[in-house]
Amino acid sequence: MSGRFTEQQAIKTRLSQIDQAEAQMLDALQEERDALLKRLQELENSEGREKEHAVSRRPRENVHELREVAVAYLKERKEPVRAVEIQEFVELATSKRISNMSSFMKALEPEYDRVVRLGRGLYIYEYGVK
Repeated sequence: MSGRFTEQQAIKTRLSQIDQAEAQMLDALQEERDALLKRLQELENSEGREKEHAVSRRPRENVHELREVAVAYLKERKEPVRAVEIQEFVELATSKRISNMSSFMKALEPEYDRVVRLGRGLYIYEYGVK
C-alpha cells in the first residue's frame, strides 16, 4: 500500500510543479505582450507625426529621360527585348543607374501604350494600330 501512496504523492507534487511553471510562463508571456503593445503604440504615434510632415514623392526629372531612352531602344530593336538588355542600354546611354528594373518598366507601361510586356522580363514596342 505504501507504494501507491508514494506514487500519489509524486503525482500531486508533479501537478503542483506544472501549475507553478504554467503560472510563471503566463506571467512571462503577459509581460512580453504588454511590452510589445507598448512599443507598437509608440511606433504608431510616431508614424502619425511623420506622415504629417512627409512630402509626397513624385518621379524625379531624370526618370522621364530614362523612360524615353528605353522606349527609343525598344522602337529601334523591333523585336522582343529582355529587361536586362534594356537596363544595360539605358544605363550606358544616360550614365544613370536603374535600381529596380521591374518597377521602372511597370511605371513606363501606362505612360507608353505601345510598350507591352510579353512575360517574364520580355518587352516589345508594338507598331500595330491601337
